[in-house]
Amino acid sequence: MKLPARLLVIQFALVFLPLAGWSETNPNPAQYETTNGGYGQIEDGAIVEGSTRHGGIQPDYTVNLNEEPLKTLMETAAKIGKDKSLGFWDKVGAVRSLVRGDFFIYYEYYNPYYRRLLKKYRDKGEKVPLAEYGVCGAGVCREYAMVFHFALKAAGIPNDHAYAHIYRASNWEGFEHWEDHAFNVVKYRNQKWVVDAFYWGFNGYLLSDLMSEKGITEHSKTAPIADPGPGSRRIIHINDFPVVYNPKVPLCRNVFH
Repeated sequence: MKLPARLLVIQFALVFLPLAGWSETNPNPAQYETTNGGYGQIEDGAIVEGSTRHGGIQPDYTVNLNEEPLKTLMETAAKIGKDKSLGFWDKVGAVRSLVRGDFFIYYEYYNPYYRRLLKKYRDKGEKVPLAEYGVCGAGVCREYAMVFHFALKAAGIPNDHAYAHIYRASNWEGFEHWEDHAFNVVKYRNQKWVVDAFYWGFNGYLLSDLMSEKGITEHSKTAPIADPGPGSRRIIHINDFPVVYNPKVPLCRNVFH
């Protein structure tokens, strides 16, 4: 589904607001491997930097794939991955639909459920479990990309989580914007493709095309899951944030279930 430009502007931006009294401590370096998470892997048990440390409104995230509704989502994605009747792009598309239609319902940055969730954890000075976004069914590109990252992995589809500074413009819709955006990257037949559960304009295009000087054009190669549309869009650069704290020792929760 194509979103109105005015909604996309709201959702992609990190709104920097003063948050008096907010504080978060860094995880114990003895327990976590610290990386700049602009491009790479996020593991079960990870802590992912939000925007509150930089004056924004999104607290840090914690990941526990055994928490509902993440657990059910992972199980359903795994079934999709095992379906031998589906090809690679069919599986990617099915998992994307699962994330967009089952786990998330709302996508607006100012959605009241989304805002209430953020405020609840900010007021407590705590990190937000990623599963909580599925409980309220609301998220923006950052949450969509993290959930899609894990759902694809559950389906047996290796992928990287990415966070970049991008450019979007449309003469027809009358906008031009530079903003940060989260998405995922898969590899198919030795080429890297961007897959995006949130924004149609990036979904199903070659990473190399999006990172080129011209960006996406009418001649750009597309994957079967792409929804080609008007407007210019490209990746300006991959960010060196958010910081990702991956556990040094893999979790063994499933041993006890």
